[in-house]
Order: sequence, then C-alpha cells, then structure tokens
Amino acid sequence: MRTILVVEDERVVAKDLQQTLVSLGYLVPVTAASADEAIRSASERCPDLVLMDIRIKGDRDGIETAQILRRDFDVPVVYLSASSDDETLDRVKMSVPYGYLIKPVSSLELRSAVEIAIHKHQIERRLREREHWFSTTLRSIGDAVIATDPTGNITFMNGVAELLTGQRLEHVMGQRLPDVLRLVHERTGDPVENPVIKALRDGTMPGASQPTTVETGTGKRTINETTTPIVDDAGKTFGAVLVCRDVTEHRQEQQQLVLSDRLSSLATMAAGVAHEVNNPLTVVVANAAIAQQELAEFQRDVLGRTVTDADLTHRLAEIHSMLTDIRHSADRVAKVIADLRTFSQVHDGSSVPVDVRHAVEWAVRITDSQVRQHGRLVRDLEPVPNVIGAEIRIGQVFVNLIVNAVHALRGGSRETNEIRIATRYQDEQVVITVTDNGAGMTPEVRKRIFEPFFTTREVGGGAGLGLSVSHGIVRSLGGGIAVDSELGKGTTFKVMLPPAARPTPVEPGMSTDRARIVLIDDEPVLLHSLERVLAREHEVLAFTNPTAALETILGRDDLDLVICDLIMPGLSGMEIYARILQRSPALAARMVFVTGGAFTPSVRAFLDSITNPCLEKPFGPDRLRALVRDFLANRARPAAVALTSAS
Repeated sequence: MRTILVVEDERVVAKDLQQTLVSLGYLVPVTAASADEAIRSASERCPDLVLMDIRIKGDRDGIETAQILRRDFDVPVVYLSASSDDETLDRVKMSVPYGYLIKPVSSLELRSAVEIAIHKHQIERRLREREHWFSTTLRSIGDAVIATDPTGNITFMNGVAELLTGQRLEHVMGQRLPDVLRLVHERTGDPVENPVIKALRDGTMPGASQPTTVETGTGKRTINETTTPIVDDAGKTFGAVLVCRDVTEHRQEQQQLVLSDRLSSLATMAAGVAHEVNNPLTVVVANAAIAQQELAEFQRDVLGRTVTDADLTHRLAEIHSMLTDIRHSADRVAKVIADLRTFSQVHDGSSVPVDVRHAVEWAVRITDSQVRQHGRLVRDLEPVPNVIGAEIRIGQVFVNLIVNAVHALRGGSRETNEIRIATRYQDEQVVITVTDNGAGMTPEVRKRIFEPFFTTREVGGGAGLGLSVSHGIVRSLGGGIAVDSELGKGTTFKVMLPPAARPTPVEPGMSTDRARIVLIDDEPVLLHSLERVLAREHEVLAFTNPTAALETILGRDDLDLVICDLIMPGLSGMEIYARILQRSPALAARMVFVTGGAFTPSVRAFLDSITNPCLEKPFGPDRLRALVRDFLANRARPAAVALTSAS
C-alpha cells in the first residue's frame, strides 16, 4: 500500500484529503501543517509521495519545502494550490514538480495525479540507477571513453580519458572534442580527422581503427580507437561515443620482442662472423708480412745483381699472387661488413626495382655460417624480372626462411641435409621457393606458422616473429606466401611477388677526358690510396688539411670534381660544402662525399638535404674509377658524390 504525506495548514482541508486518499486505498498516517512538520514526518515515515500545499505555516513555503524533501529524501511532490497565477507557476516549474492540482480536487483527479506521479518517480529512479550503473562501469573500465553531443562537444569523459588527454571533465565539458583530443598519424605526424566528427557528419561507424597518436600535455601516446554514433529509433544522430585503448606500452613491448628476435638472429649470425672475418684477415696479415720481406730481399738481390731472369719471374709471380690473395681477402671482409651494415639498417619506406636474386644472395651470405653447421645450400637462381620494394626487407624475408629451414634440419645428418633456393618467373609472377628436407610440420603447426609469437622452438630460440614478419613484408609488396609441408618429408615455402615494369634501357655514358680532381681526407694512408687509384688517369690534388684544401679550391675555377671526407677534425666536409656553395654553387654540385656509415643526426640531415651521390667505404679501385667516370660523363647534369669516414 502506498504511503502519502499530506502537507496542508488548513486542518479541515487536510482531513478531507486524508479521508479521500484512504478511501482510494492509500495509507495516510499523518498530516503536516508546516515545513518543519513535513520534513520530520518524511524522515520518520519515508512516504511514497507528498501532497504539498504551496502556502503553509512557517518561514518556508510549500515550494521551498518540496525542494528540501526532493533533495534529502528523493520523494515526489504534487502541489496543491487555490490559485494559478503566472508568478506562482514560474516558481513551481523551477522546482520540477510531479503534478499541480487546483483546489478543490475531485477524487478522480487526485487518484490520477498520485498514480502518475508515483509511476513517473519510479521510472526516473530506475533511470538514475541505470545511469549510475553505466557511469560507474564507464569510469571503472580500462579504456578511455568520451561522449559528445550532436555537434561534437564533450558531454562525458571517464577517468582514463582524463589521464589520456591530461584534462579534467569539468574543465572541458562543452568543448569541441578535436580541441581536447588532438590526433596525428602515427608515422607521418600529420593531423588526422577526429573519427567522432566523421561519425557525426556521415551518421555511420568509421572503418577499422588504425593505430593513431594522441598529443597530450605529457607527450605522445599510441591508441586504437572505436567510434559509434548514438542514433535514436527515428534514425536521428544525437551524439557519439569514442572508446580509446592506450597501446603505447603494448606496441613498445611488441617492438622489443621484434628487436629481441632480430638480435637473436644477429647473435646466431655473429658466431660465424669471427670466422668469416678472421680467416681473410689472417691471409692479409701473413701475406703482407711475407710480401714485405720478399720485396726487401728482392731489392737486395737486384741491387747486388745476384738474381737470374727465371728467379726474377718466379719471385715477381709470388709477390703478385700474395697481393692478389690480400685483395681477395680484403674483399671478403668488406662484404661481411657491408652485409652486417645492411642487416642493421632501418627501412625508410622507399621502394625501388629490386633483383630478388641479389636479395637472396645477401640472405645466403648472412646465414652462411648457420647453414654450413647443419647441411648445404643449393642455389637454382634463374633470371627473373625485378620487383618493387626495398632490398633489405625482401632480403629479410629470405633470411627468416633460411633460418627456419636450418632449424628444421637440426637432428638430421649434415651430409644429407639440404636447403634449396630457386627463382622462377611463372604465371606473370616472380616466384622464389625455399625448400628443406628436414623434419616437416604437422597440419596443426602448418596452420599457425604465420601467427605472431607462435614458435615450436625451445625457450631462447626466438620470439616466433620471423615467419609472421616475412608474411607481413610479402603482403605489403602485393604478393603472397604459401607453405607445403609434410611431417618427416620436409617443407617448401613459396614466395610470390608481382613483377615491376621493365625499365627503359639506358645508353652507356660517353668516354671522359683527363680531369682535375681534388681529394680531401685527414687520414694520409687512405688519401694516398685514393690518389694512387686516380693519378694514372687524372690530375689529382690531395690534401690531408681541409683548411688548406678549401683555400686552394676557392682560388681556382678549373676543377672538375671534389671528393671529400665528411667527418674531419677542424673543418668537416659539410662545412667545406657550405663555404663552396656560397662562392660557387656549380662547384658544390661537383662534390663527392664518401661515408664509412657512422651517421650522426646532423650528417644524416645533411645527406638528406643534398642530391650529391654518396659512396660508402670500403670500396675497391674499380668502383671508385667507375664513379668518377660516370660522374664526369654526365657533368653537364650537375651532381655530387660524398666521401665520409667513420672517424
């Protein structure tokens, strides 16, 4: 039975209302004549509804008393009044009543007003409870939640969103969401349209979320976001909800795992690097010492005229052979260093025509020591069209596939273990297969091999990212990768890549005349080596002092080419370039820089800002001569080459 409190200072009217309500089936234990009595009775009785006369005894009228009852006891109030003037109605409306009755009131009117008021209050209470439940849930979840009105102004933010934006809800309530949550592209840093604005404008849910960066007062955070427009039954959009998950730490952990997997591969490869470097270095040191000794004895014998023609020929041939061995061994070391440098590079996103056979050969050299421990590798590389991509990334695919094949060979016989790599052009695709005759895979393993972090190796054998990374690289190049394997019979990985458009043939460069070339390097041994290479064909001015070189260069206008080390004490190659550029832009365009690969941020920024070519150390005489020849043959089209050492 519903309990009703009647607040009426006219005793007769109060008694009449009490009797009428009781006859209608309600419980009316007491009536009140003033605000104090009403508040006390409400505290003691907890009524379901209050019938409130507007004019009652005491300092507080019915409207003020109703506001107190509503605030302190959450009880609905229906007003009773003998008048309905505008001033009274305006005050009543401000208190948000559940009903307003004009005296005298019939029993039917009274019952209708009471039932409607109680029902409305119950609905509002349930809505408040549900709102509180949702609010508590939204404030408790680990994702940032932001709600807006139809114009994109913020109406709600939970605590996680406050942490993400660095703003309190009370400070940004009603502000435009894009002004509070500034989104930029994760890689480029360019501004990104806020998905809420797009959802409100189009009335549709945006597509799959891509990792986006949020600029906050404390730095940048990477998020995945989901946006949903709020639409009523009539299809009208009246707001939107943005849910953001901060994935910064997760992305960093993934990157760390990728790095760990790469370092694991590098550590495995490093075990063979000492062998690959120390063997040829031993040849260089031994032959250089013997050649030096032989030349000293040869000089003594020649001066003493104790050598015969036959002995002369034999001893010169021996010296030539030793020098040849030194050169070949040095080339081996240079290749190892170049491969390690390539392996350590970070891909910058550029794509060029690539001969996949070169990428395969690089991968074979990188993994050679691992392969030779467990079996042999057979190449079957037919000529194929180029593909578009980055050679280092394509090579990484084959490194991962070869390493995977090596693991499959473990436990087998080294004499019979084999990895075979083949290139073919089939069905208008460049196809590369990597086949091993190792352990093979079960169907269950085969289904999961491209999943990130899936591995069948022992702990410490890798993070399980190699095949997943390879799959991602191949897909990004517009290709596909498939696997065929049977337990106990081996595995074949098949990489399929679209061919690049065939390039237009380039006419060979014209022959060049004798040129005037300036060489600048602070290392005398290196400088003299370069001078010996070029002096037979060109007039060479060599300087170990960059300041003296600059004075000479600025005082002449007949120079064809300047080959300059980038990093030197006192005056760097970058500073020399800047000084020459001020005086003679044409000569600055004819500078060549050589680099040992030790790029500081300033050096990298400098090389990115110029169009001059860059020759990386170590390099042989043929490569240097070819660079000079090609440069001079095209000198009508200004270019530049840069020489920088790691020092």
